[in-house]
Amino acid sequence: MTDHSRPPDAFARIVEENYQRVYNVIYRLIEDQQEAEDLTQDTFVNAHRAFQSFRGDSQVYTWLYRIAVNLTKNRLERKARRNQAHGYSLDAPLQLDHEDQLWLEVEDWSQCPHQVIENRELGQLLATEVSRLRPEYKEVVILRDYEGLSYEQIAQVLGCSIQAVKSRLFRARSALRHRLQRYLDENP
Repeated sequence: MTDHSRPPDAFARIVEENYQRVYNVIYRLIEDQQEAEDLTQDTFVNAHRAFQSFRGDSQVYTWLYRIAVNLTKNRLERKARRNQAHGYSLDAPLQLDHEDQLWLEVEDWSQCPHQVIENRELGQLLATEVSRLRPEYKEVVILRDYEGLSYEQIAQVLGCSIQAVKSRLFRARSALRHRLQRYLDENP
């Protein structure tokens, strides 16, 4: 049942409450500030067009994440097709500068400076390895571990089963554990 009696400021409130979270998800998926800003705008434009027909079967932010993830997937697929002609490797190391970190860390001042540096390095290494995961694994890690969505919410966003979410998350975490094992073994 479509609700055509929504207050005019309802969508503005939705944008205000969800803009930063949607941007963060897109940025973590696409790793480009300008692209993330564009895709965030596109997400809310698409959501606004469909707002009157939104039935409320899912939570608003789950609905928005689904729009955002789908738009981002489409953009990444187009980009990959263009880059294939140029021989771009998906395994190429990610270049991050200090301002474009994917991992934000709250420093624990009770640790010695050496531990703080090691934790920061591990956080940066983890962010790099997450960015190198296959897209379907990267999505579930970002939505679950960075954004804190439940398995059910992730399944709604990605349009798959809860079991598929759990399976992808298990495989993603296994891949991360394998890739980080050498570092973890060196730093007890």
